[in-house]
Amino acid sequence: MKRVLLISFDAVGDNEFDDLLNYPNFSRLVKQSAVTRKVDSIFISNTYPIHTSVVTGIHPYLHQLISNTKPFPQKDPFWISRESAIKVKTIWQAASQKGKKVAAVMWPVTAYSKSIQYNIPEVLARPNESQITTSLKAGSKLLQIKLFLRHRRLMNGIKQPELDAFSTACMVDILKEKKPDLALMHLTCYDSLCHTYGKDSENHELLKAYESLDNNLGDLMKVAGENMEIVLFSDHSQLNVHTISDPNQILLNAGLIDKKQEQWIMKESGCFFECCGGSVFFHAGTLAKEKIQEVSKLVSTYDGFLRFLTSEEMFLSGRGKLAFGFCGQVGYCFDLASKGEKANHGYPLDYDNYQVFYLVKGDGFIPGSRKEKGSLLDIAPIIAKQLELDLPQLRDIDSYNLEGSEGN
Repeated sequence: MKRVLLISFDAVGDNEFDDLLNYPNFSRLVKQSAVTRKVDSIFISNTYPIHTSVVTGIHPYLHQLISNTKPFPQKDPFWISRESAIKVKTIWQAASQKGKKVAAVMWPVTAYSKSIQYNIPEVLARPNESQITTSLKAGSKLLQIKLFLRHRRLMNGIKQPELDAFSTACMVDILKEKKPDLALMHLTCYDSLCHTYGKDSENHELLKAYESLDNNLGDLMKVAGENMEIVLFSDHSQLNVHTISDPNQILLNAGLIDKKQEQWIMKESGCFFECCGGSVFFHAGTLAKEKIQEVSKLVSTYDGFLRFLTSEEMFLSGRGKLAFGFCGQVGYCFDLASKGEKANHGYPLDYDNYQVFYLVKGDGFIPGSRKEKGSLLDIAPIIAKQLELDLPQLRDIDSYNLEGSEGN
C-alpha cells in the first residue's frame, strides 16, 4: 500500500533551487525524483490560498479560501485557519474517507479538522489569547502535549529556524510511531527569514534557512525511507521590498473611510482596499459607479502602482465580483501589517524570477527526469492517483457554484 509525504518549502522560489543543490539532502532527493521547474504558482501568490489549491487541485475561486486573512484592513489581521473555510474536498478528507491515516504538522487551514488523526495545525492565537491553548484546542490535544514535552527544548517561541526544527521532530515521531498513509509537512523558515532580511542578504541570514531546510529534509527522508513516496514543492517566491504603504490612505483623503488609533473604520458606503502584499483589491461597497471611477483614477497615480489586474486574475483569485484590483511595481508592497519587512509576495504570476518548482519521488516517476512549466494544481491529482483517492472537483470543475467567490 502506497504512502505519501507532502512537504512544503514556503517561499523557496525556482531561483533558490540551484542554491539548495549545494546541500546534501536536497541534492540527494533531486537525484531520486522527477523534477518540474519554472512552475506557475497560484494567484494570489500567498501561502494559504496556494496550499489550499495544492490539496484540492483547483483555483481559489472554486475552493473559496482566497486570502491568508479576513479581508477588512486591520492592524492585527485574523488569520483563516479553520478547515471549514475550504468549500471542497481536500486530499486529507478523501484519504480519511477511505480509511487511511492522516497526519499534518503546521499545515495551513487544518484547524479543527475531523479528518486528520494526528494534527498539529498552523494556527495563530488572537491578541490576548494563549498560543498553547489555541493550538491544543485546534488540533490533536494529547499528541501535541506529548510531543511538546518531548521536544520543547528545540523551540524559541515561534522564532525560526527553531520552530521548523521542533515541527520536524514532531513529524519524525509521528511517522515512526503512527505510520500515517498521508502526511503533510509545512516548513516556513525561509519565508520568515526572507521577509525579515530580504533576498540575497549580505549578512547571510538566509544561509540559516537553507541549512535548516536541508537538515529537516534529511530527518524526514531518513524516517520515510523507501516506504513513503515524497512530493516536495515551493508555494511562492518573494521579491525585495523598499517601500510599504496602504492605499486606504487614498480613501481617507477622499473622506470615504476613517482612521482611529491606527485602525481603519469603514463609513456607511462600506468601501475599503484589501491589501495582500504585492496586490490590492477594491471592495466598493455601495459606492456609486462615478465614485468608483474617481477612486480608480486616484489609484493609477498612487506611488508604486504598476497596472490594474486583469479580469482573469480577478476571477481566478476569487474576486471576480469586486470593482477592480491592482498590483505594485517591484520594490513596493501594500500592507502595513508587513511594516519593516524587506521582501514580500502576493504579486501576479507574470513577474520576472517569480516561479516555483515541485518534485516527486515515487512509483511511476523517473528518477533524475527533468521538465519545465506546469502548475501547482498538478500536485493534488498526482497524490490522488498514488493513493487512489476520489476528488470530485477534479472530475468536473464546471459544476461548481461560483456564487460567494468574493470572500469567505
